[in-house]
Amino acid sequence: MNIEELDTPSLIVDLERMQRNMERMVEFTKECGVALRPHAKTHKVPEIAKMQLAAGSRGVCLQKVSEVEVFAANGITDIFLTNEVVVPGKLRRLARVAERTHVGVAVDNIEVAKTMGEIFREAGAEVDAYVDVDVGMHRCGVRAKEAPALAEEVSRQGGLVFKGLMGYEGNVNEEKSKREQVRLANAAMDSIVEAKKKIEQRGMKVEVVSVGSSVSTWINAKHPVVTEVQPGMYLLNDHVLVDRGVATWDDLALTVVATVMSKPAAGRAIVDAGSKAFNFDTGLFPKPFERRGVVMEHFSEEHGWLRLSGKGRQVKTGERMRFVPAHCCTTVNQHDEMYGVRNGEVEKVFPIVARGKMR
Repeated sequence: MNIEELDTPSLIVDLERMQRNMERMVEFTKECGVALRPHAKTHKVPEIAKMQLAAGSRGVCLQKVSEVEVFAANGITDIFLTNEVVVPGKLRRLARVAERTHVGVAVDNIEVAKTMGEIFREAGAEVDAYVDVDVGMHRCGVRAKEAPALAEEVSRQGGLVFKGLMGYEGNVNEEKSKREQVRLANAAMDSIVEAKKKIEQRGMKVEVVSVGSSVSTWINAKHPVVTEVQPGMYLLNDHVLVDRGVATWDDLALTVVATVMSKPAAGRAIVDAGSKAFNFDTGLFPKPFERRGVVMEHFSEEHGWLRLSGKGRQVKTGERMRFVPAHCCTTVNQHDEMYGVRNGEVEKVFPIVARGKMR
C-alpha cells in the first residue's frame, strides 16, 4: 500500500528515521559506558521493543501495571516499572507477571515497601526494588537524605531485592536554554550522588543508578555514577524535542497524515485531525511536516484549524498533509495502529497493543 492510500487521520512512522534514531542512542550509550533501558510507553508496541532489544537495549521501562502485563504477554522478559504501585490488587497482578518475567519497580514510601514485600512474598515472587529519589521535578520520590532508611526497609523485605536508585529529571525537558538544561541535570545528579553515598555508608550496595529524561539523557549518561539511562522519545521525536536542541527536523520519525476537508476562506482550511488525533497535553499544536505558510492554530475533537499565508493559500480541499506532534507519546496513545513507511510505501503495520493502559 502506498502512503497516499491510507485513510485519514493515520499515524505514520518513518522506518529509516526510527532505525537511525535507535542506532544513534545505542552508539551514544555505549560510548558513555552505560546501559540503555528505553521507555516503551513512547511507542507502546512490543514488536518495536524487541527491535530495540535486538539493537542493544538492556530491557524496557513502562509506567503502568497494565502495560507490564501486555509487554510480558508479548515476550518482553526484562521490565522496569518506573512508577510507584501502591494498590494491593495491582501489586498482586505485578507478582503474577514476576513469575515469568524479570520485573523491577520504583518505591518511595516505607509503608508501601512493607506492603509490597508481604504481597510478593506470599505470592512466591521476587522483584527488584529501586528507591525513587526526587531529583528536582518534585513529583514522586524521596529526598536524598531519606533514601537510606527506605533502602534499609526494602532490604529487609522478603520478595524485594534492593537494586539501586532511580531518578527522573523530567524538569530538564521544560528548558530551552542549554545552560539551564545542564544546570538542572547536574543538580539532579548531585541528589543521586548524595543518596548513593549515604546508602553505601550504611553498608548497602547500590548496583544500579537509573536516570534520564528525553533531554537530560544526553547530559547525564556521561556522569560517572550513572549505570543506566531510560529515555523514550528519542526513537520517534517530536517538535518540542527539536526546540530543546536534542533532535533535528531530520530526526522526526512520527507524523500524522490528515486530509483537508474544508476551505471556507482563502486564509483558512480545516483538516480531519483534531485533538483526538494528536492529544493536547503540552498546550502546543502540531506543526506541518513539509509545508510552508500553514499553521495549525485551533482544535476541536475531529477538526484542526489551519491558518494559511503565502504559498499556504494554495491548499485545496481533498489535499493530504502530514503534521508533527508536539508530544509523540500521547499522540501514539490516540491511535490503534501505526503505519511503518519506507520510501512512501507502507511496509509494516504495528498494532499499538498497549494504548489506553491506565491501570
